[in-house]
Amino acid sequence: MSFTHFILLFKRQWFENRKAWLVGSAAIAAILAFLFLLAWQWQTSFNGDTTRGIFLILLFCGGGVFMSAILNDLGNKQKGTWFLVLPASAAVKLGMALVYGIVVYLAAYFVLFYSVKEAVVTVVAPAGSSWGNFDLFKNGFYQFLFTFVGFQSIILLGSVYFNKSRFLKTLLIIIIGLFVSFNGNSLLLKLITGESHIDSNIPLDSFQFTYQGENMYVYLPDSAGLATSILLWVIVPVCLWLITWYRLKEKEL
Repeated sequence: MSFTHFILLFKRQWFENRKAWLVGSAAIAAILAFLFLLAWQWQTSFNGDTTRGIFLILLFCGGGVFMSAILNDLGNKQKGTWFLVLPASAAVKLGMALVYGIVVYLAAYFVLFYSVKEAVVTVVAPAGSSWGNFDLFKNGFYQFLFTFVGFQSIILLGSVYFNKSRFLKTLLIIIIGLFVSFNGNSLLLKLITGESHIDSNIPLDSFQFTYQGENMYVYLPDSAGLATSILLWVIVPVCLWLITWYRLKEKEL
């Protein structure tokens, strides 16, 4: 990978898309402010940590749209051809998309989220109120970062693989995949354990079933959990990047 080509391509992306990205940032800030104000107005009606919910909704929705649009030129025949013949390798183009779609977006989103949250709390919350407190590292919440990397990697692959409606098609595949994964895992667990009252499950992590009116939870041992984490958080994203790189190479031919 040529670092010079990477910097040139990185700068080109910024100069050609900065206006659209600034408008998008303003839209995310406005939506965040609206959701915070809504959560404040109806705080007695919402259960749980609404701040985390707001954080995750805009992180994944905004991030998915942003990642899908980074290689937007591929959806246009003329622009796509020009993009593919740029004097930069497929690895450079892939690296640029990953840096923008993961690193840059995360940094910008953190700034937007905390700035808007503090502004809303300052305006509406009384002094000394704990409403709106947000601890990224509480109860391992930071692990969402690994999920976000995997999600963005799938969105990027979809943006390279599909020619039209790329984000919607990729999102549909993700939803179908999750539905099949959770329901298939539930059926498999019922066959393996012989337990017909499995109420919920997380593939490769845990499941819950009812025994004599009590909710029972079964978790993977720590060693298996570590292996699963490495598989989902490291190996799967890297495989997705390799497939995306290969798809870009194919388009260049």
